[in-house]
Amino acid sequence: MKILCCLDGTNAEPVGRAARMFAGPQPLIIGLLTVMNVGPRRDIDRTRERFWRPPMHRQPVIQEMLGAEKEAAGDILQAGLERLPEAESLLRQGHPELEIVNAAAEWKADVILICSRAEYGAPPNIGPRSVGHVARFVLDHAPCPVLLVRPPTGEQFPIKG
Repeated sequence: MKILCCLDGTNAEPVGRAARMFAGPQPLIIGLLTVMNVGPRRDIDRTRERFWRPPMHRQPVIQEMLGAEKEAAGDILQAGLERLPEAESLLRQGHPELEIVNAAAEWKADVILICSRAEYGAPPNIGPRSVGHVARFVLDHAPCPVLLVRPPTGEQFPIKG
């Protein structure tokens, strides 16, 4: 069984825990995927253009951003490998939602593990906005089953109404 684990920098522990649940008699192949998002790089010129300024020569800024993104992606994959040392690292560049779906198809994943949204210190959301746009796209377009991994939210339950 091939499991594609999507890492975003905040979810290595819950995704690693979920991947270990698949352990059994069948051989398990785990891929750790992180995507370097190209969206912010495309927004550089828009910031200047909104003030009616010509686009600047942005190559040094893009190279600096690319270096920082590669370093962050390496840290994310390393955190995943600490929890799942037998896993294969996959690094992609593009729009995360598209790259996850494409990577799952190319890698021939049997299941995708993805968190509902990146949690940067905030408690997990419950309700209609609990699934982010990347997870929603993957749920709607994945070529295989998707397991939505949520961090523990015991302190929010039971819900008082």
